[in-house]
Parts: sequence; C-alpha cells; structure tokens
Amino acid sequence: METIFYDVLNNITLLMSAFYLIGKMSPHPITTESKRSTRILYGIFLSIVSILLMQMTIEPAPGILVDLRHIPVIVAAYFVGPLPTFIVTATIVIYRFSVNTNFAAYAACVFILCIAFGTSYIVRKMPVYSKRTFMTVTLYATTIHMIILGIVLWDTGVLVETLAVIIPASFISCWLTLLISRDIRLTKQTVQSLRQRTQIDFLTGLHNFHAFTNYLTDVKQSSILQEKTVTLLMIDIDFFKKVNDTYGHEAGDEVLRQFARRLEDGVGDVGYLSRNGGEEFSVLFEHSLLHQVETLAEQLRIRIETTPFTIQGRDSIPITASFGLASFKETTTHIDDLVSHADIALYHSKQNGRNQVTRFAVEQEVASTNQIS
Repeated sequence: METIFYDVLNNITLLMSAFYLIGKMSPHPITTESKRSTRILYGIFLSIVSILLMQMTIEPAPGILVDLRHIPVIVAAYFVGPLPTFIVTATIVIYRFSVNTNFAAYAACVFILCIAFGTSYIVRKMPVYSKRTFMTVTLYATTIHMIILGIVLWDTGVLVETLAVIIPASFISCWLTLLISRDIRLTKQTVQSLRQRTQIDFLTGLHNFHAFTNYLTDVKQSSILQEKTVTLLMIDIDFFKKVNDTYGHEAGDEVLRQFARRLEDGVGDVGYLSRNGGEEFSVLFEHSLLHQVETLAEQLRIRIETTPFTIQGRDSIPITASFGLASFKETTTHIDDLVSHADIALYHSKQNGRNQVTRFAVEQEVASTNQIS
C-alpha cells in the first residue's frame, strides 16, 4: 500500500509540475484563438506529459498496471480546443499500439477517444470556469475510467482492489490539474488586462505615451540588426485650448475621442498610433517610406479640416491639426534623434500658420535653436 501511495503521489507531482511549466510557454493564456504554432506546441508538450505518465504506472494489484495518461487530454479539450486535443490523443493511441496490440490496447484507445470527445462536448455546452463544469468533467472522466477498467479486468479477480486505488487517484488528479490550469489561465488574463490598462489611453482607447516609448525602444533595437526605414509622424490639434475655454472640457474630451477615431480610420494597420498627452498624437511607421507617410499625413489633414466635429447639443466645431515628419534614414541619420526631429518639424508647422504637414530639414533645427537662444 505504501508503494501505491508513492506511485500516486509521484503522478500527481508530475502533473502539477508539468502544467506549471507548460503555463510558462506564453505570457498570454493559450486558447482556441492562440496562434496555430502555439497550439501545436502546446499539443506536443501535452503529448510528452502523457507519455511520461504512461511510464509512471501505478500497480494497485500484482501484475495490473494503470496510469493517468488521460489527464493531458482532458486539459487540451477543456481549455485549448480541437487541434492540441487531436495531437495528444493521436500520440497516445500511436504510442500504445507501438507497445503491443491486444484487447487492453483497444480498450485504452476507446477510453482516450471517449475522454477527448466527451470533454469537448461538455465544455462546449457549459461555462468553462464554472465549478459545476469542473465537477461534471471530473465525474465523467472518472466514470469512463471505471467502466473501461471494469471491462478489461472483469475476469481477473482484482477489479475491486484496482478500482479502490485508481478511481480516487483519477478523480483527485483530474480535479487538481483542472484547478491549477484554470488558476494559471485566470492569472494570465488578469496580468494581461492590467498590462493593457497601463498601455492604453483611457480617453481615446489609443496606445498611451508609455506604450509608445516602449514600442519605439523595441524599434530602435531592431533597427540595429535590420536595414529598415522608420518614420515618425507627430500630430497636434490646433488651438485646442480655445475649444476647452469656449465649449468646456467635456466638449474637449469628445473632440479628442473623435479626433482619435479619424486618425485610426486613416492610419489603419500600417502605423503604431498613440496619444502622447493632451492634444498631441503620434504615428510610428516601420516599413513606409517618407513620401508615402507624407501623402497619408496630408490626407489626414484634409479629412480633419473638411469634416466638422459634432458635439452633442452644440453646433459643429471646426478643427484643424498640424503635422511634423521625420524619417530614419531619409531626414535623420541617427534614430535617437527621430522624436526630437519630428517635434521640430511639428513646431515649424505651428509657427508657419498651422494646418499643414512639414517634413524635418536641418535648417529647421538651426532656426529653432536660434529662437531658443
């Protein structure tokens, strides 16, 4: 009995350790929406865990060997979906038949298939994180395990002795594994949500200055290894203080929200759009040439100028914006100067009448330096 206890404990320890390590595969929860390559890798890891469990057999009666290979199949079907479930199920079936082909092998394969399809069906019909779903899946798996063992061991005389050991072990292992998998997933979702909140501007829903700074740092580092054009567009709403003073701060907030939507519609997926504070916005382009960004900026400027901003209960408010452009390596030889050069170009737009797009030139830097001094 002591040996059996340690065998069960070793299996549970393996499961807990394995699923903790698998949880480190990605900082994001692995779901049916995860990248295909990630789900395939998850299925491979679960397959390895299943094979390890098949080596760590439990001997509840002399000559009777059972294991907990079905637990990874349950986790795959419960949390990740068809692809990893198919991978781990197919791996178990192929591995089992590679050992020998007999009645027990066929029964084991039927067991794994029942676990895969049954768990998938239950999860599809019930709330994933509900305790009731946990209990239903655990009871289902334990019942199927009991039935298959009953069929295989019916005439051996050790059925009761085997079930007395393996059924509690199967139930506890399944419950604990689902519990730790759920907790890891919920923790990741919470961290992901908090991270998004620190990266998103609460008013406009765009990336904030912190996110922009981090992204720009990554772009700078990658530009050391790759020869690529990086272009920065700085945008500032003209006379925004007058909007707040005339119509109130709530109206100003609404203008910022509408302004952000128009930038999103115009930029799409080609640039990294952020609100850097107040009425200042920026768009970072990694693969667009300067003349392409300049054309896009002019389109944005016209769109903003020609479409009035509507404030609820008030007349339309005319808004314009100024734009400053700098590009590594077209206007700027050192990428660390990209932000300052785009700022200088934006300053030049504001100083020369606003509502225009200006690309950085060296003479602007000299002029702004002279004005400061």
